[in-house]
Amino acid sequence: MQQIETTEFFLAVFLHSEGIQLTGHSRDQQRSTFAFSGEGVNDLALSFFNKTAQTNVANFAKSIRQLKSIMYGTTTIQPNDNYERNITQ
Repeated sequence: MQQIETTEFFLAVFLHSEGIQLTGHSRDQQRSTFAFSGEGVNDLALSFFNKTAQTNVANFAKSIRQLKSIMYGTTTIQPNDNYERNITQ
């Protein structure tokens, strides 16, 4: 299983909107780090940086709201918390 950590918010949103499992979140002063794991996560990240990524806009917008809620909330997600996203497709 592939894993990735990123401080790039829109990469995190893209991975989240594509169904990659969010396995952790930590905040260090003003910076959030998101951790993801799943099959194909590296390929999705590469497509994001190569500007060839495509995603469902509704899922992307929902992921923005969900990740901002995590970023600005008091909850810190750590590995093994078994955080599951609820994106309706």
